[in-house]
Amino acid sequence: MSLYSQDRGFTDFVHENLAVPIIYNSMDWSVKNIAPTELEKLDINKGVDYVITDGNGMVATVPERFRDNFYSKYNDATLRFRRDFNPNPSRVESEFYKIEADYLVYGITNGKKFIDKRHTLSDFVKWVVLDLRFIQNKYKSKELVIVSDNKITCWADKGVLYCPENFNPDRSSSFIPFDVPLMFSLWGMGPIVKQKGFL
Repeated sequence: MSLYSQDRGFTDFVHENLAVPIIYNSMDWSVKNIAPTELEKLDINKGVDYVITDGNGMVATVPERFRDNFYSKYNDATLRFRRDFNPNPSRVESEFYKIEADYLVYGITNGKKFIDKRHTLSDFVKWVVLDLRFIQNKYKSKELVIVSDNKITCWADKGVLYCPENFNPDRSSSFIPFDVPLMFSLWGMGPIVKQKGFL
């Protein structure tokens, strides 16, 4: 099984068994039933994993990112940034560039992602729902700056949040960490729709 298939299987398992009952239900969200081919197009072209309806009947779009317990020491939520070695030029610029989603659902689980360890996944150590429109507006106004730096964590300077581009070990893609407590210290609950365990 490929690494992508393993990660996809882990994400799908967490979505169904943890995210929906723990996060989505607490947000009064229900997932819209959309054909898999349509969802795949949304994922590839707009960085969207699910379309939801909230308690007021409003429709919104959501990408999800989940991690296993190994990452529990980190206080950031991550979003894919670039895939420089993707053979398809349209897929080099990843979720951060093409995102048209409303909310990022990010969670760190209490168990392991491997298939034979799925029984250990029973809860989240921490989770957060981030307002991606808020984050994009901070990026456009240069209050959030993406940097190529040797640092791996965000830092703040004079009211600006600096977030480094980090690379996965196999260099297949890069991602941006958004430090949740640091965002809170700069912008309060503005970018944080709901969370547990980060603050």
